[in-house]
Amino acid sequence: MLLDDDQYCFACGMNNPDGLRIEWKIEGTSTSAEFIPDRKYQGWKGILHGGIIATVLDEAMTRLACVVCGGALTAEMTVRYVIPARIGEPLFIKGEIVKESRKIVEMRASLCDKSGKIVAHATGKSMKLK
Repeated sequence: MLLDDDQYCFACGMNNPDGLRIEWKIEGTSTSAEFIPDRKYQGWKGILHGGIIATVLDEAMTRLACVVCGGALTAEMTVRYVIPARIGEPLFIKGEIVKESRKIVEMRASLCDKSGKIVAHATGKSMKLK
């Protein structure tokens, strides 16, 4: 399977006007980004929807695995929500590869608020396509 990037990914695609448009910085086997959630992504009033949080954590892990390992898709993910994320306040995302085998990449990611408190964290596995 060949993955074709048309820049329309909901999380990182710059051509998707409805997407999150997150710009990732990749260094070795880790990645980071900043994200300020807009009101259109809220769940309860003033609070970022949990599905968007999961999307951001998934992107931190699987996009990293895709870039570093040459093509990968999410196989499984576990998310732990710790505190609510506020709409309009900066969030800081980090992801890293923990272990890599012939077919699977294991990763972890975290999302923190501007004070450094963990909003949510995740672990996951991606399956390599090559």
